[in-house]
Amino acid sequence: MVAAIQIENLKFKYAEEDVLKYINLHVPKGSFVSILGPNGSGKTTLLKNVCHLLKPYEGKVVISDQLVERFKSKELAREMAVVHQGANTEFDFNVEDVVLMGRFPYIKKFQSETLEDIAIATEAMKKTSTLHLKHKTIKGISGGERQRVMIARALTQEPQILLLDEPISHLDIKYQLEILKLCKMLNAENNLTIITTLHDINLATRFSDYIILMNHGEIVEIGKPFEVMTKENIRRVYEVDVEIVKMDQFENPMIVPI
Repeated sequence: MVAAIQIENLKFKYAEEDVLKYINLHVPKGSFVSILGPNGSGKTTLLKNVCHLLKPYEGKVVISDQLVERFKSKELAREMAVVHQGANTEFDFNVEDVVLMGRFPYIKKFQSETLEDIAIATEAMKKTSTLHLKHKTIKGISGGERQRVMIARALTQEPQILLLDEPISHLDIKYQLEILKLCKMLNAENNLTIITTLHDINLATRFSDYIILMNHGEIVEIGKPFEVMTKENIRRVYEVDVEIVKMDQFENPMIVPI
C-alpha cells in the first residue's frame, strides 16, 4: 500500500528523558488511524514530530516521499493540516474569517483572499455543517461547533493528511459522535488520510481502519482494531481487565471493563 507517512527509527527526548523510542510506522494513504495509550505514552509527541513542530533526536519522518524537514512551511501546510487539542484563536474573529485562515499557504505576500479562496472556505463550512455560523464569533459558539470550525479551517488548506490531537476531549457524547462521523465521512469521500489521538477505546475501535497502541514511548501493537484491542494488550497497556463483546451492528467488538 502507498504510504502517506513513513516513520523510521524515530527517537525523541526532552532533555535526557526518552519520550519516543525507535518508532517505526507506515500509514497507508487514505486510511483512518487512531493512536491510543495512557496519559504520558507519547501520543501527542508523536503527532508533533510528524508535523515537524518537534524535531526527532534520531530517525526520520517521510511525507509523500519527502523528508518532512525539507518542506518549506507553506508547502507542508498544503500537504498536511493539524487540529491541536483545544484548538482556538486568541482573538474573537468571526467563523468565516477563522476558516479563511486555512488559505494562508496559498496567499502570496500583500495579497488578500480571492473569490476562489472564499468558495473553498464556503465548501469546507458546508461539509462541516458550520456555514450557518459564518457570521458568529468563534468564542460565541459551543465547544462542538468550535471543533467543527477548526476542522473546516483545516480542510480549507486542501491537505492530503489531517492530524487531530484529541479532537473530542471535553465534548459530550453527542458532539464526540458528530466529530468522528464527520472525520470518517471526510476520510471516505475525500480519500483524506486521518491520524488522531484518542482516549475513548470504543470510539477508536468503531471508527478506525487501524489502531496504534502506545505505552512508555513505544508502539506496543499496530493493526486492525480487532487485532490490536485484545484482552491481553489492554491489560498490558492500561492495567485493567476487560471483556470483548461482539455487537451485530458494528464490525469491530466493544470493550467492557470488568
